[in-house]
Amino acid sequence: MKIQVVGINHRDAPLAVRERAAIAPERLPDVYRQASNLSGQEGLVVLSTCNRTEIYAAGPVALVDLFAWWEEQAGVPRGEFAEAAFWKQDGEAAQHLMRVASGIDSMVLGETQILGQVKDAYHVAQEQGAVGRLHRLFHYAFRAGKRAHSETDIGKNALSLGYAVVELSKKVFGRIDDRTVLVIGAGETGGLVARHLGAQGAGRLFIANRTSSRAAALAQEVGGSPVSWDELFPALEMADIVVSCTSAPGTIITREMIQRLVKGQAHKFRFFFDMAVPRDIDPAIQEVSRSIFLYDIDDVTRVVDANLAKRQREVRKVEKIITQETAQLEAELGASQVAPVIRSLREKAEAIRQEELAKALNRLPNLSPDEQAVVAETTRLIMNKFLNDAMVSMRSWGGDEAKRSYLDAVRELFRLPEETRIDGRMV
Repeated sequence: MKIQVVGINHRDAPLAVRERAAIAPERLPDVYRQASNLSGQEGLVVLSTCNRTEIYAAGPVALVDLFAWWEEQAGVPRGEFAEAAFWKQDGEAAQHLMRVASGIDSMVLGETQILGQVKDAYHVAQEQGAVGRLHRLFHYAFRAGKRAHSETDIGKNALSLGYAVVELSKKVFGRIDDRTVLVIGAGETGGLVARHLGAQGAGRLFIANRTSSRAAALAQEVGGSPVSWDELFPALEMADIVVSCTSAPGTIITREMIQRLVKGQAHKFRFFFDMAVPRDIDPAIQEVSRSIFLYDIDDVTRVVDANLAKRQREVRKVEKIITQETAQLEAELGASQVAPVIRSLREKAEAIRQEELAKALNRLPNLSPDEQAVVAETTRLIMNKFLNDAMVSMRSWGGDEAKRSYLDAVRELFRLPEETRIDGRMV
């Protein structure tokens, strides 16, 4: 029984194509009901996120049928996405899913969100009774993803500007849950930074914006407090960390403001992050006091670039984990194919032994019970010794995909039941 995956992702398909080919979450129950019409399908899981749509299938499903079904579910002609699609089978399909689950196939290298999305996709398919023979594949993928993030640093070191601000702040202060943070600007960058700071438990979080309603909306979302533009300087006095990311044409925080700020607070450390282009903060503020530190967007970007390099160095470790997990999966699935053949062969041999033993003992009525036991044990030992080499070989075939087809030869040779037939593929 083979597995395969067909899909598109951010590597080869632009957003416009991914949007067209996506399968909406609310449609999944109906999608899985219609999957029962796929000839040869013995398990199906659909993974559809903003960066990918991937269909995992167990069983001898024809690729053309998978595409036709995908076309029907997405509601767009396959010609609009087929050229950007990839197709993988068996071990390559398993490795691909593990790479996805571990975050090394993501747009943001090492991100952890995708592992949760893979689990969600599996659970939805499970609820709809669609997982079938893909059960073990996905559990190995979950384990690979968990190991990748617990045994390597693939998910450590910030790769977003917003989180880099949090990381730098923690390096200075150790913790930020006892610090006051002021975010100036409630646009896209300001929102991103504020969300990271809120999620990391900033002690007090103030949001300032020229449009007070936007400051209030963002503050409510992140658990902070809005600050009117007129209250900007008092908020600066309270802040340990200031992040400015407005679209103002000129500076918002001047050298003169910082000179006023440090009077009476000369020994209070303050860290300023200027994420705006053009700059919001006068670079000269660092000259006012040794307790004032300023990072601009280039400084933060360099931190992100250095962190990306660190994550890239971890990819090899993750790939090693994936190789280990794939080998274990293939061995387990191979053994699951061998076991029915071995069991059936032993059962047939034992039935023959018992039948012939009964005939022999009927022809030897004068044997004592002890003598009968010796004859029975002798026949058992002969059978086991005769089958032993064959059993050892067959167990080794389970871990060798090229040799699994030999099992069907055994089935034919010994005329074993039809349910032991295999086709040399992973299940």
